[in-house]
Amino acid sequence: MNSLTERSLMPRSQFSRLNLTTKVVVAAIVVFANWVLLAQAPSTADPLVREETDAAGYKYLVPNETLRKRPSDANSERNSVRQVIQNPGPLADRRARFRAYFLSYLFPMMTTEDGLKTAAKERQDLFRDLQNSKNPEAHKEIVDMALQTMSRVVRDKEYRPAARYNAMLLIGNLNDQEPNAFGSPATLPEPMRGALPIILEQFQKGDTDEIKIAALIGLSRHLEWENYKPAGSTPMPPAARTSIIKEMIALTDMKDPPPNRDADVHAWMRRKAIEALIMACPTKADADVAAAIERQIKDESNPTSVRLAAASALGRIALQGTKIEAPATAKELGYLAMSACDAALTRAEAQRKADYEHVARLAGTYTGEGEYSSGPGGMPGGPGMPGGRPPGMSGGPGMPGGEGIKRGTAPGAVGMGEAGGGFGADNLLNSAENDPKHYRMEYLRRRLRQDLYAIQQGLAGSDDFVKKTTGSPPPPPAGGGTAAAGANAPSGEKKGVHSVAKGQAEQDQVKEVYYKVRKLAEVVEQGADLDFYTFVKDMRKEVKNLELLVGTRAPAAGAPGAAAGDDAPSGAPVGGKGPAKKGPAKGMPPAIKGKSAARPQTQVFGQPRIK
Repeated sequence: MNSLTERSLMPRSQFSRLNLTTKVVVAAIVVFANWVLLAQAPSTADPLVREETDAAGYKYLVPNETLRKRPSDANSERNSVRQVIQNPGPLADRRARFRAYFLSYLFPMMTTEDGLKTAAKERQDLFRDLQNSKNPEAHKEIVDMALQTMSRVVRDKEYRPAARYNAMLLIGNLNDQEPNAFGSPATLPEPMRGALPIILEQFQKGDTDEIKIAALIGLSRHLEWENYKPAGSTPMPPAARTSIIKEMIALTDMKDPPPNRDADVHAWMRRKAIEALIMACPTKADADVAAAIERQIKDESNPTSVRLAAASALGRIALQGTKIEAPATAKELGYLAMSACDAALTRAEAQRKADYEHVARLAGTYTGEGEYSSGPGGMPGGPGMPGGRPPGMSGGPGMPGGEGIKRGTAPGAVGMGEAGGGFGADNLLNSAENDPKHYRMEYLRRRLRQDLYAIQQGLAGSDDFVKKTTGSPPPPPAGGGTAAAGANAPSGEKKGVHSVAKGQAEQDQVKEVYYKVRKLAEVVEQGADLDFYTFVKDMRKEVKNLELLVGTRAPAAGAPGAAAGDDAPSGAPVGGKGPAKKGPAKGMPPAIKGKSAARPQTQVFGQPRIK
């Protein structure tokens, strides 16, 4: 009971003569009066921060009205704060004004509806100011205020979801030490140790996916920079590191999304968890991490994107001392390459067939059963498509005078033509470009190359093994030098399945799979000037060769079908029926005849080289 409040209500002598019931009532009145006084008083811990509720029912921190309504004054205060940050010396009498800018303007603005429109820019400007800081006391003051205020926002469900997400991102990027590439000595960032508990807490208990995703990004960042701490610095608490890795493995293994989470979002979060696991053990092996990553590769019910992310991870983490069986895992990676290529080719063929059927229907030449040749429904060159150009496409702003189409551009774009006679002309540099859908080849090739690169990483890390053929020297290694014994040997620690192969026999088995995957990559890299049909035929041939090495199998129970999304494997058997060897498949456009550009000798290293 507050004695000052008690005396203001009743003298002590009179209070002592009251009966028990009256005393209880008076005491309740005194307690209520104290509660009201304390509620009206500003918080002693954070006197510059107060909350209100906006018209939409969300909480927000009330920013300084003068600075909010007068941007020039806000910029003036920002410049004053930057002067303090960039000049060493104690804050002393400048502390109050320094704190007021952050606690009564910058941080509160990030919780308002209007302030959230520029919150990303304000957040980046803040980090830039912190990186330029030359005042350790001011730097510590800012990160402490940011952690305290943003923790309050992210924990309170009554704030706007966007404000809470922004707050979580800000917390995850706070540093105890900022990077300085030009200092003497140069320094790397050291994530804020005090922020790690709140990040882990929100990843485990966050009530929305937005908060969990922001926390996931923050945890991955803490794991990444832990590998670069100098000797003698304080490491991440072992218990915290163990908890983070356990959470990442659990998310990686979670095949079914929780309620109210989209399947594609869940797959993306699983890939981010795999990236975090990569950051946890790039130089020191972790058996649990390696086992978790291997599980994702072998589980055919996983989305292909998750399996490819796991394959890439095998080439980026340390594997020495783990229980990875090199030959078996290499075959799994080969089968994954085969499955990914088959899925991409099958989707491309289905899309291409549907596109040409659509064009034929518009031209009135669709028969339903005919092939896309020079007869009815022909594309290009059929009766409904004179000169290989759809009716009505000659002239006009998009297609002036039947100009040709440059490679890699969509038909119909202004100013993209070359002198020539349209789609059916024979005077283009490459006859494959007569195909109006040829521009899509670039996207297909990039997709395939990215998938194959992930497999190459999983098999050999950053190494590149070239099968030596009789009478032809191997291509030179990346970065110059001479290839030794048919293998490019870059410097650095060995990664990938090949690094844990025991003995020459196992190493040769891994290399055989790598050679077949590399042949697929060669076709992709040489395919810029191929027509679609020839490209698919060459790819199917190499897929079949890979199948002869790693075998085939029936689709796993629960494996997603072709309609389950862009990342799903196709329902067709891997390495199965493609276009007929002597002509295009039914409903597909024919191989375009004519003189094609020479196919250059390709050097396929680990890194994709598509231009």
